[in-house]
Amino acid sequence: MFTHIKLFRLSALALALGAGALAHAEEKGKELPAVTATGKRAITNNWKTNSERNISSVRDLLADRVDINAGGGGASAQYLSIRGTGQNRIDMVVDGTTTGTQLWYHQGRFQLDPEMVRVIGVDKGAGSASAGIGATSGAIRSQTVDAKDLLLDGKPFGARVSTQFNSNKGIGGSAAVYGNINGFDALLLGSWRNNKNYKAGKGYDNGDTTGKYAANVVRNSARKQGNYLAKFGYTLNPDHKFGLSYRREHFFGNSAERPEFARYGDDTGEIDNIQQTVNANYAGKNLGFVKQLDANVFYIKGEDERENWQRDKNKKTFNQGGGRKSETDTWGSNVNVNSILFGKHTLKYGVNWRKEETASRAGDWQVDGERKNEVGVYAEGIWALDPVTLTTGLRYDHFDLRTLGNQIPEKAGATKVRKGSVNPSVGVIWDVTPDLSLNAKFNYASRSPALASAATLTDNRGKGKARGWRNVDGGLKAEQARLAQIGFNWQHAGASVDGNVYHQHTKNFYSTLNDGLIHNRGTVKTTGYELNGTYNWKGLTARAGVSYANPKANFDLSNDPLDLLPQGRQWLTALSYRWDKPNLEVGWRGRYVQSKTYHALDSQSRKLEQQHRSGYGVHDIYANWKPLGEAMNVNVAVNNVGNKLYRSHSQRNSAITPPNPGREVSLGVNYRF
Repeated sequence: MFTHIKLFRLSALALALGAGALAHAEEKGKELPAVTATGKRAITNNWKTNSERNISSVRDLLADRVDINAGGGGASAQYLSIRGTGQNRIDMVVDGTTTGTQLWYHQGRFQLDPEMVRVIGVDKGAGSASAGIGATSGAIRSQTVDAKDLLLDGKPFGARVSTQFNSNKGIGGSAAVYGNINGFDALLLGSWRNNKNYKAGKGYDNGDTTGKYAANVVRNSARKQGNYLAKFGYTLNPDHKFGLSYRREHFFGNSAERPEFARYGDDTGEIDNIQQTVNANYAGKNLGFVKQLDANVFYIKGEDERENWQRDKNKKTFNQGGGRKSETDTWGSNVNVNSILFGKHTLKYGVNWRKEETASRAGDWQVDGERKNEVGVYAEGIWALDPVTLTTGLRYDHFDLRTLGNQIPEKAGATKVRKGSVNPSVGVIWDVTPDLSLNAKFNYASRSPALASAATLTDNRGKGKARGWRNVDGGLKAEQARLAQIGFNWQHAGASVDGNVYHQHTKNFYSTLNDGLIHNRGTVKTTGYELNGTYNWKGLTARAGVSYANPKANFDLSNDPLDLLPQGRQWLTALSYRWDKPNLEVGWRGRYVQSKTYHALDSQSRKLEQQHRSGYGVHDIYANWKPLGEAMNVNVAVNNVGNKLYRSHSQRNSAITPPNPGREVSLGVNYRF
């Protein structure tokens, strides 16, 4: 009964199965469906929709979502937030690989090239038992593109080229070759980008007195990229597939020491950020009692090279020479298994493991940093009790953390901690009618403390006060989040509406990343809601959405973008129309954020002060033309049509943080053959 709602329910399970489960999908990329997760919005983009837009950053990838926010600035300054939670507490999961450690906390933690993305989606709030390690606040989940996605019908080999220009003198491009024959598939993809310092909206003054920059140019926003992806796969038969991939993302160029600031002293120089990922995976099905098995093992290497800025006795910075190089190393593995019970129920179970290390060198000063080992095991049942689908789960996580210790008397403590925690979860979907389903969830999830960012091991405050040298409170408890959420999904003919309200209670909230003592600060309670609507009629599509998250803590908030970001209510509206002949789509998108007033510690005075984030409204228009059908896209866009001067609510609330780009015109072309 209720056929199409059942399809929604089954697709709802797909994302929860993790990246490996989607590897079983047989879509060729022409009609990739939107995959949804229980109580969440559909995945917003796949490689096909990305090809129809001028997308050059993670911020662009997620621009159509009202429930996630990205900061301003160049590619290395874009801080992401989900439901008012900053980047320290969310993960970027790509093909089942993830790292919880960052190189330098004054820059965005995530590097992802949109050219590589097959599909991308978002988890919000505390995850269910199968969500993985540390899933207390949400995750961005993505898969990289495969050869089968890009091949034109009937062809064993193919290639794709693309280029993109914008009015801020930015230019980029990519090239890929791929093939699929006799069970073997391979893809080689390379992309590059050279973004200049962009212009902000009307009225911006960068404060430059040297004459080097025009007044409306955002200093230190330029960034270059050189990215590569190599993927190889072998399908032994329909039940067994093996894969191996290598991904390299390189962001580089002359920049401020702290990319999140448009101006901050004169500490500038060449900065190289490189992230390399090697991933081996296996996808199997119909293995006796095991209906489906997805496993991977991976290694992620992060590297940051920059000038060796230090402080003298008068707290003035100077370049000591010798350079500074910081590194993160992450090893991990996941085994996710599905079995069918009694012909209609599903049992999911598996294990997740991750090990992380940091190191840094400044001149002749070499430091091997913090170490952490994490393991989690889970079991989750999906019970088909028509018209209800019930999900029950249980997860156990354990972490072992070792820090360096410090010489600060008031921050005294241990240097080792081991903790474990049990986290249950339950969810339900009730198909009330063929058009309406109700859903609810009650999830527990825990996380371990993040390692200090690698560059702070050789902090310019010196060994005695370097922020990467930390102790651990002897009474430290695992941070644990509890999410209670109810929602609905209604769809009829060309209309659909979905929404939810939620309350998340996080206890034992960890101290900030740069605190010399890792300890529990207190409790955070976040309440909020999300509502989205879509209407399709012939070639017309209209969308509208609103989201709001209001985190409150029983301790003083710090005014930084890493942990908690009080934000204004967000609205999104969009309207587009597509013609068959010519194959042309034109569209408009409006994004609006209401102002927000709150209290947080001032970064200079360290006193609790009232903070205010200004609201804004921004409009974009775009056009997509397919002169050769699906093989070619010509894209034109004008972002921030009104040349509005504004700052995202997903970055530090400061006058020296970079505003978002002003009016920008872009042209892009991509072609497959």
